[in-house]
Amino acid sequence: MSQPIVRRRRVTAASLTPAKLATFLRHLEDSGSVSFAAQRAGLARNTVYERRKADPAFALGWKNAMEMAAEMLRDRAIARSHEGDNRLLMFLLRTLKPEIFGQARRSGLRRTTPDKPNSF
Repeated sequence: MSQPIVRRRRVTAASLTPAKLATFLRHLEDSGSVSFAAQRAGLARNTVYERRKADPAFALGWKNAMEMAAEMLRDRAIARSHEGDNRLLMFLLRTLKPEIFGQARRSGLRRTTPDKPNSF
């Protein structure tokens, strides 16, 4: 009886390893940039996007990393707005409280046209 042929995948520098995936997620959380995180982990962007599609646990880690990155950026923007960056302050207010500071309420008045009453 002959032995079945077992082919083993070679581990290369571009291979996905748990350590590289963890490095990618850590840098994604710190930066919010997929390109930057992939480069730091030694992975191609398309590789991590493919992994996200195929691996629900990795996709959840990605989602959590992006949420943390967004929180960090929001905190930095809030700090800058307190230092006098009024444009950034208005952007944050419009984003965080659109019902109060949204574009339609900028002037406090609604515009109307003769054929479309109460339109913006």
